[in-house]
Amino acid sequence: MTKYTVLILIAGFAFLISSCHSEYVCLNYETHHGAQWNPDHSKIAFVASKYAYRAAEGIAKFPDGGIPDYLISNTALYIFDPRIRQLSEIAEFNDLADRIGANRSTWNAKIAFTDSVLFYNVIPVSPWNLYLNQAANKADSLSVHRLKEKYSPYYCYNLNSNSTSIVDSIVFFSVYNDLKDANKAGLTDLNRQLSEIPLKDWGLVIQEIYPKPDKDYIEETIYLNNNSATSRRAVIEQIISKLPKQEIQNILNKMDVYKNSLEGLKRKEYELYSKDTYDRIKALL
Repeated sequence: MTKYTVLILIAGFAFLISSCHSEYVCLNYETHHGAQWNPDHSKIAFVASKYAYRAAEGIAKFPDGGIPDYLISNTALYIFDPRIRQLSEIAEFNDLADRIGANRSTWNAKIAFTDSVLFYNVIPVSPWNLYLNQAANKADSLSVHRLKEKYSPYYCYNLNSNSTSIVDSIVFFSVYNDLKDANKAGLTDLNRQLSEIPLKDWGLVIQEIYPKPDKDYIEETIYLNNNSATSRRAVIEQIISKLPKQEIQNILNKMDVYKNSLEGLKRKEYELYSKDTYDRIKALL
């Protein structure tokens, strides 16, 4: 086998791997532990991650399910005002997310929220030495050191001036220890309220993330080809909601016809898993 043949085979295999991802994009966001109310419980500060990815398929799934093709994998600090349903990003931690991943199990966030100042410290759960030991080379090691230098300090964000500064650790823990239990925000209630926030407010605009014809997005949504409920919600909010009411009714009719074409377990499964999608579309009429 010549070296040119080997190169062709390697290139072909690389192309095969890179193309073995789903045509459906999955969107999601995940709130982290440690959310805090401000003193009058009018705003909530929390860390959250958001994702957009295409799942591995075919040969790319082996041997352990494969690595998704991530289009977005970001983590940030947010303030949510339930009264006006406003979500504001205060600080992004994407460079750290690139290193440790966006899954909340890898993050340790400490937050304290006073009337006008938001105190926070966001670091990995694992010690920095773990990432230093995993560094591939000197440049990679320097990158970890820069992250450690950036994220080890304690910060405060002033809501009045929209400015962020480093705060002494003694000051930070004095405020944090005083407020962390009294103003703790439950994730169940927070997630319930966030479920009503348009996904575009998270920056999850499906056509910008993975452009394709509207009709394709509508088809994969109403027939549940895309099993991501959040992606289907994005299609409803960002595409179907802009259609004339008659077209929206036609979509519901298609769903009814499709459901009636199914039998037994398949029909029951479709009824169950399409209910939220159907109800959201119907609410647009």
